[in-house]
Amino acid sequence: MEGLREIDPHRLVATSAHPFVRHQIDPTDTPRVLALGDALVVDGNRNRTGPSDGSPSLWCLGPTDDLARLAAQAVDLIDEPGRVSVEAAAYDELPEAWRLPVSGHWHWMLTHQAPPPHPLEPTVVEVTEAGPIDGLLDVANPGSFARPGSRGVECWLGIPGDDGLLAVGALYRDPSGAGHLRSVTTHPTAAGRGLGTAVSAALTRRALAVSGTATLGVYVDNAPALAVYDRLGFRTHVTFRSAKR
Repeated sequence: MEGLREIDPHRLVATSAHPFVRHQIDPTDTPRVLALGDALVVDGNRNRTGPSDGSPSLWCLGPTDDLARLAAQAVDLIDEPGRVSVEAAAYDELPEAWRLPVSGHWHWMLTHQAPPPHPLEPTVVEVTEAGPIDGLLDVANPGSFARPGSRGVECWLGIPGDDGLLAVGALYRDPSGAGHLRSVTTHPTAAGRGLGTAVSAALTRRALAVSGTATLGVYVDNAPALAVYDRLGFRTHVTFRSAKR
């Protein structure tokens, strides 16, 4: 059995067949990659999900047995992490020091297929003013991972109403060129009208126009969102449990 080895992050991203690694790992923001068998522990993307205190942010990928063996060795080689995201089936195999309070159970999804326009689809426009975006997020999605001015966000698309935005979402552009949908949000008073679907479809088309790849993350218990993304052609490639201090 192949033992623990260290991999250059640029080489990893350039040669990996794993879609999450290819599209979501930023080699310029990845201090260290450790591997064993078919498992990876990637200390990377520390700045992707918001302000960082400089502690490791770990992505743990691969078969449970390999990942358990790798993590048992890597725990002595990596400083105490502030965040850990691990393939869900392997979470209980992590060393105690990496089993932080779980903050999310989610699917990472991907599509290469542009959703066809619907004749009754609401008009989606680019939103450039921060105030209306923040106003909607404050009401309907206060824990949003993206806000106006967030690092890596290419644009915000939304649907305006008479008294403000009815729906909005952000497109984050990964180093690979893939577009990652973030913070798709509908005002509670406009729920059930397909506005979130329209925003998601518009963001997906914009993502694909540059790179041919669109990705997103969605909580496993968010059945309405999962139904929308399934209709838009997204498919799950990895399911994570995420934890943080």
